[in-house]
Amino acid sequence: MTYAKIENYRGAPAVMINGKAYPPMAMTARIKKPGYIKALGESGLRIFFLMANTSWLRPGIKGLEPSGLEAFCKNAEDLLREVPDAWIIVRIGLHPPVDWMMNHREELMTYNDGSQQESILASEVHEDRIPGMYSFASELWRADAAAALTEFCDAVDKRAFADRVIGYFLAAGGTSEWYPVNSIHEWDSGRYGDFSPPFLREYSRILREKYGTVENLRAAWNDPNADFEKPPIPNLKERRYINIDEKILDALHYMESAERIIGKELDHNPSSEYNLGVLLNADRYNFVADFFYAWHRATANAIIHFAKILKQRYEGKLVGAFYGSYGCTDFYNASTAGATLAIMDSGYCDFLAAPGVYNNREPGGYVAQREMQDSFRLRNQFFVVEEDSRTHLENDFYRDAMGLYTITDSIDTLKRDFARNICEDIFAWWFDQHAESGRYMHPDIYALFKRQQEIAELAYSLNRTKKNEIALIYDQESIFYASTQTDCLMLDYYRTSDLQRIGAPVDYYFHDDMSRGDMPDYKLYIMLNLFCLTRTERKAIHRKAARNGAVVLWLYAPGFIDPGKEKKMDNAYIESLTGFKTGRIDDTCSPRFKITGSHPALRYGDSCRRYGYIDRDVHSNVWLTPINLSPYANPFFYIEEDGEAEILGRYCINDKPAYAIKPYKGFTSVYCAAQILRSDLIQSLAEYAGCHLFSHNDDCIYANENFVTVHAKDSGERRISFKKPVSPWEVYQRRSYGSNITEITLDMRLGETLMFCLAPEDFQGHAETH
Repeated sequence: MTYAKIENYRGAPAVMINGKAYPPMAMTARIKKPGYIKALGESGLRIFFLMANTSWLRPGIKGLEPSGLEAFCKNAEDLLREVPDAWIIVRIGLHPPVDWMMNHREELMTYNDGSQQESILASEVHEDRIPGMYSFASELWRADAAAALTEFCDAVDKRAFADRVIGYFLAAGGTSEWYPVNSIHEWDSGRYGDFSPPFLREYSRILREKYGTVENLRAAWNDPNADFEKPPIPNLKERRYINIDEKILDALHYMESAERIIGKELDHNPSSEYNLGVLLNADRYNFVADFFYAWHRATANAIIHFAKILKQRYEGKLVGAFYGSYGCTDFYNASTAGATLAIMDSGYCDFLAAPGVYNNREPGGYVAQREMQDSFRLRNQFFVVEEDSRTHLENDFYRDAMGLYTITDSIDTLKRDFARNICEDIFAWWFDQHAESGRYMHPDIYALFKRQQEIAELAYSLNRTKKNEIALIYDQESIFYASTQTDCLMLDYYRTSDLQRIGAPVDYYFHDDMSRGDMPDYKLYIMLNLFCLTRTERKAIHRKAARNGAVVLWLYAPGFIDPGKEKKMDNAYIESLTGFKTGRIDDTCSPRFKITGSHPALRYGDSCRRYGYIDRDVHSNVWLTPINLSPYANPFFYIEEDGEAEILGRYCINDKPAYAIKPYKGFTSVYCAAQILRSDLIQSLAEYAGCHLFSHNDDCIYANENFVTVHAKDSGERRISFKKPVSPWEVYQRRSYGSNITEITLDMRLGETLMFCLAPEDFQGHAETH
């Protein structure tokens, strides 16, 4: 009997099937063209995700249309005919049929006026016009979908190919990614939700689990009347902070012309009792953050429910789902970000997945990921990338939007995206979304895939223990205390614009892991969105940072909110966390600042450049809309001069300190009061902390102890520095670039990708034995 699991293999988690490690890549494609599938198999791809419906959703019509089970079985048999040793993970849709939704309207998302919203619900293998979005909290849906899943598994287990099925990937909601296709706040119509009975029951259960007693709930909400039985659904005024940026941006946009427009009014500071600038007024409306946490947790609970059924049924199968997106998402409505740790810590999911963001994917760009992949590593789990990398074989719209016009463009970007998975040691599948399949149907791509599988096999034969020196730290609770635009700026766009341009590899964690004994120590911690922290969490962060005297960079409003205090928002909480006495202006101000002085932590900065905002182009390759917005801060934080902190930068508009450094509680504390610190200043800070920098060119760099990859942002020379003397060997050119050297100079064209193995004798020895 086939046995699949995730196991630590040579220092990092790996997919193990019958005791053998399977490195990336895998493949998801429609089984439409036998020759294409055969060529993919001959390229070395062995794990295939097959998209399927239950027969509950698609019962079929005899002689006219196969059922969901029949369609899957045919695909599996067709796949194995072309790739006999393929392994299958079933990407199984758990959607209810339309008639179920029509007969159970009480299980659908419901607005404050009692209405529901007709919509289109589509995945890769189905599309229905539905009367309203089914609630992920629905116990009836969970029970009926579980019965359909069990029926599907019963049938598959009896098939001749059953032993080739190694797992299930749970799919629901829009495009299989567990987001509702209806919005829970419609600003124009005045409708908001969710008032469905299933969600109201789940909301109460989640609050009980979080707070335990009514007394704790009332203290958290500063509300003596709060109760578990009928927790409030926030109205649109109470949610206004979510899109408050629209008013601020409107004021900035019309600043010059407003007095020439009849009736035009500007509101630079759209403050109210419900918000403090872009932040939720947690003193009075903390329940709003809890509501959105419950919204996300309900989706996570549904995933856990189905994953548990599968894990209890099968001992040796993998289980995963889409969840945990911190990019290209609606941080509030989508319900797939705020409870990632609950799924990871449930013990029922082996992996979670998401596509890369759809920004700056063209040659010379960088495909940022959406998850905190190293938090998975600590739990012996995987983050899996849905690598829906486009090629020059797309239609003209995507070829132009992605900048992929030739086979060379395709090869360059496929090399780049593969290198990330090897160097950051995450799993991935190529995703061919074409209705008739064929995205990668080209002999040069087949040859590339074959070479990449050889590279991956080598990577898995080496010590895979990561030794990166920089950690990016995120908080899942804080996303519900800041506006959507603030979340997007700091968690999504910043990852594209700067965080991969440091010139050194970085790891990604939730801050909760800093209390774990198995999280490695880092020389530099970058605290992204830690706006809301409890007293216990603050102490854990201090202990971790002091363990090796690390450098800690704080951004914008670190620890400004303490949910355990009666007064929940206070500048003093920033001071106790960071060591910097902090002032605040409750109005919209420019966050731009310039550096000052000659501290070594400013080494690569430019005293003439304005900092504090994203100054690189960030753009979508799918929706073709502008992303870069006018920079602003509201509330506007600044550092008060106390004689202890060394000022590194001052705001351009008022000369108040914006950037400073000081020793604090056994570590070096660095506070940037703006939301963004540009990559050249992070480079400077990293070098000051003792981190190795491979490059200063703003190129996309992927590196670990065994490989270094460069994807050129422009044409020309660049210098790559290694940690120690190495003999770099380019794995595609099969060419040596020197022996026992510490740096190389490369003349590269824009978009070119070079991937160096640092121990070529390992590669050659591995090739000889395979």
